[in-house]
Amino acid sequence: MTVWAALFQNGAMMGISCAVSFPGKSVPVGPEIPLSLRPTALQLTTIHPRWIDRFPFAKMRDNMINMISIIDEDEFLQDLFCMTSFTVKPGAASWDPTAWSIGSEFSQKWGYLFY
Repeated sequence: MTVWAALFQNGAMMGISCAVSFPGKSVPVGPEIPLSLRPTALQLTTIHPRWIDRFPFAKMRDNMINMISIIDEDEFLQDLFCMTSFTVKPGAASWDPTAWSIGSEFSQKWGYLFY
């Protein structure tokens, strides 16, 4: 599975359309959504780019929201799309954070978001 397929599947599971491009607060989800994708308190109370919600890393999502005014979103997305950013283990669930591996170049530049 590619990272793009994983992000698409995670968004589809939570009802986030790919066509949504406006910021907003995350919406509460039901118990059928895996813990790794459930919105944090910050996501539920803070307007943010909804594409952030697709990642199965709560700390990264919160850090992105907290630093959105200093992070260049276009640069982040360019690096996500154009460098080896993540790989997902074949056959693994898209929402399983342990199935995702971060590329070294992407990690060197954006790894601080995960701590």
